[in-house]
Amino acid sequence: MGAVSGSFRKLTLDGVPYEAAGDVNVTFNASPYETEGIPSTGRIMYKMTLRPQNVEGLPILATPSEQDQIRALAERIGTFPMAMTWADGSVWRCVGKINFESVESEENRASIIIIPDRSPGGWTLFAA
Repeated sequence: MGAVSGSFRKLTLDGVPYEAAGDVNVTFNASPYETEGIPSTGRIMYKMTLRPQNVEGLPILATPSEQDQIRALAERIGTFPMAMTWADGSVWRCVGKINFESVESEENRASIIIIPDRSPGGWTLFAA
């Protein structure tokens, strides 16, 4: 398949499929490191700090019943499997938790953050 970008095809949380908004544009911290350059009188010293590989600003179009399911997932103590299928058919999978940010009533958009349970190695890519 050629280079394809665009809307999500599928989002699964703990084995349950949810509808991501068609105009979704999430922020995916794919690298487990935040890299900074520390200046010196010679070469730059690179500081690589571990960070969570979160997916932020992910809007789910969810009915009130589905919103309640998402709330219950966010309140769960244990981690669970998640998967995102991108426009080109590639699938990113992780085990982790979610943060349920908010619901916008105008379109029933439930916004979540996916937080994998490890970094590095939080996500596994199954490329299309």
